[in-house]
Amino acid sequence: MRIRVPAVAFALLLVAAGLPGRSRAEDASNAGIKVEITGLRNNNGRIGCSLWAGPEGFPRDDSHIKKHVWAPIKNANSECVFKGAFPAGDYAITLFHDEDNSGKFKTNMIGYPLEGYGFSNNVVPMFKAPSFDDCKFHYDGTGWKQISVKMIYR
Repeated sequence: MRIRVPAVAFALLLVAAGLPGRSRAEDASNAGIKVEITGLRNNNGRIGCSLWAGPEGFPRDDSHIKKHVWAPIKNANSECVFKGAFPAGDYAITLFHDEDNSGKFKTNMIGYPLEGYGFSNNVVPMFKAPSFDDCKFHYDGTGWKQISVKMIYR
């Protein structure tokens, strides 16, 4: 018996149509932004990482944060993972070393940092907080974007 190619192709199409495709949830779990944090002075506490999707409120007004995660510390390093399908665009990261697990970034009376902190692009502020444009990086909206931030202690 001879099977013609069009019949085989049609059969394969029917079989493939019955197979489950990748869902948006599966795509989202295989995408996001990973932030490798180095230069921590100890393993105390945890790291608070914030993802910003634009300049509004950056870097002080938490109400404009797109997503915030907490990450454990091991061997004076950490990694913050922002899982999910984020749209393509410019983003920035702020982070701090919450050594006492208070959940708050501590500063003195005039706003001088009392805990370690960092920004994407490893921006080191001198006399004022950096701008979103100083810290922004581009995410193309697919797969994983990996960036590195070195902790700053004053």
